[in-house]
Formats: sequence, structure tokens, C-alpha cells
Amino acid sequence: MIKKVLLPLLFVILFSCSEKHLFQFSEMSLDEILVKNKDKIIMIDFYSENWGSCLRLEVETLNTKEVVEFSNKHLIPIKINAWDNGSGYELFNSYNGVYIPLVLFLDPSGKEIDRFVGFKEKDEFLSILNNIINNKDTYMSLFDKYLLNDNDPDIIDKLSYKSEIMFNDSLSSLLYDKVINNPKLYEIDTFERAEFYFAKMSIKKDDNVNKMKLFIEKNKTSSRISEAYDNLVFFYKIKNDTINEVEALKEITNLNLDKASYLNRYAWRMTEINKELKDALTKINLALDITDKSNKSYPQLLDTKAEVFWMMELYDDAINIINEAIELDDEYQYYKDQKQKFLKSKRNTNTESA
Repeated sequence: MIKKVLLPLLFVILFSCSEKHLFQFSEMSLDEILVKNKDKIIMIDFYSENWGSCLRLEVETLNTKEVVEFSNKHLIPIKINAWDNGSGYELFNSYNGVYIPLVLFLDPSGKEIDRFVGFKEKDEFLSILNNIINNKDTYMSLFDKYLLNDNDPDIIDKLSYKSEIMFNDSLSSLLYDKVINNPKLYEIDTFERAEFYFAKMSIKKDDNVNKMKLFIEKNKTSSRISEAYDNLVFFYKIKNDTINEVEALKEITNLNLDKASYLNRYAWRMTEINKELKDALTKINLALDITDKSNKSYPQLLDTKAEVFWMMELYDDAINIINEAIELDDEYQYYKDQKQKFLKSKRNTNTESA
């Protein structure tokens, strides 16, 4: 659910807390760099200006003295909008891009050395950069070693993770198959990662959720459990199978995860499909009970509760609750728009009954 993301506020906070930008991206295109560059690593930052993690990466990580010095010495960095519906989007897709920020590192000839996805703190980013320069445990170095010794467990472990990030399904399937067939050679987490990978592939390629359900049953305390349920929920959603979708969402709320977030997610989804509204109200009330009013997510929870009331045609209750959200965050226009929606519904109901 992409809703109620306070990006404008996030931008203000990040920029007001940051130093002056020091990190310099090249103005050249990738094609121009490939012609002119002789010895530096090319770094491609696929981003969107409307995505908080992309902004955080630039402001909090790239804009630091150590990273700037490293970049000036070793990198030619370029910045490409992954979602601009033009050449940037095409290039993003050509690298099997799915999530942003996606940062690629290419050798001077344009061959991919390595990549990472998501926000990284400065120290982790510097560690990645040092590995890139030394070609240590990168996708490129691991793949070259794999070609020489394709049964080394350490290489298979590390390379399988890298290939999955690259969405190289053929290589990932080959590597994870080796893990599944030789469980004693690998750590428990690596074996679990392999099982999870094949469960995802079963959904992706065969529309079959049985492996994912089995994974969930076997790994209730796994760090991957929320992602496992996300895969189930998304599958049921695109198949319009609301019965199983609701059941999966209910199961998530019973797990020891980010309780308020999942309760909120369940309640909001029920308003979208107009199901289980009384249960949705119970769960959003629980989310509010376990969340401190000073928490930045509290008005968002209030908004969900107001939406539940609106769906139940309890317009006065919806208006009262959204007023609480506005009092806590009177800068966010969305809550004010919600209030107008509720008021309009109330007026329409009064007109019809007159």
C-alpha cells in the first residue's frame, strides 16, 4: 500500500539537517563516459526524486567527506531517473532494475562489477566501494571464481545472493539447486534463502503458492516471514482472490512483527475491498492502543480508523477522528482532503434523506 507517505515533510527534514551537497555527478551520458573513460569505475545511481530512500542515500551517505573523496579519486558517478518513462526507464529495465535506489558499478568497458539496492549508511557504503575497487566478493569476481570451481560452497553462497539481486533467474536457480541438494555444506540461513527463492519462483512462474505456504509453516520466526506473506498477499490480490487475501492478512497480524503497521495495513485493505469492516475497526483500535501519540505514524493510524468509519457510513465518527489527525499534523493536506470527502458524504446522505 503506497499511501500517506509524508515525502514533502521528509524532504524538508533531510535537507534542513544536511550539509551543503558536495557529491558531484557527471553531466555526461553513459555512452559518452564509455567512450572517454579509460580507468575509472562508473557508478550509476538509479533514483527517483519522489522516493525517500533515494534522497536519503544522496543526502546522508553520498554527501559525506569520505565518500566524496573516494568518488573523486576512483569513480565517474552518474544519476539516472529510473521512473522518467524515457531513456532512464529503458536503461533501468535493461539492467533488470526493480527497486530503487539501485546503484550499479561498471568497469571502464561497461561490464557490471557489482550492485546494491536500497539505502546504505556511510560506513557500509565505503566498505562496498573498497570491495569494488579491489574486486573482492563482487559479482564479477565471484562469477569468475565460480567458472573455475563451480562447487565451492562459499562461492555458491555469496554468488547466489548476488545473482538474486541481479534477477538472474537462470543462474540463481542453478546455484540454489546446489544448495538444496547439499544442505550439510551450507549454513541454515543459506538453505532457508534457497527454499524461499524457489517458493517465490513457484509463484512467479507457475502461479503456485504451495511452496510459499510450506515455507511459512516451517519458518514462523524467520526474518523472511513478512516478505513471504507479502508474496502471498500480492498473489491473491492480483488474482482477485479476496477470501485468501483476507486470511493471509489476518495471519500476518497475529505474528510478532511490526504489529501496529500490519494492523494498519489490514484495516486499510479492508476498506479498499469493503470486507470485515468491524474486524478492521477492532484491529486499527488495537494499533492505536499500542502506538504512542507522539509517534509520527499515529495520525496515519487515525486516518485509517476514519476511513473505516467512512466505509461503515458513520460519517460523524469519521469526521471526528480525522480532526484528531489534522490536529496532530495540520501541515498534511491529505488529511484535510479526507475531511472534505467525509463531509461531502454526510451532506449527500442528508440530502437524500430530506
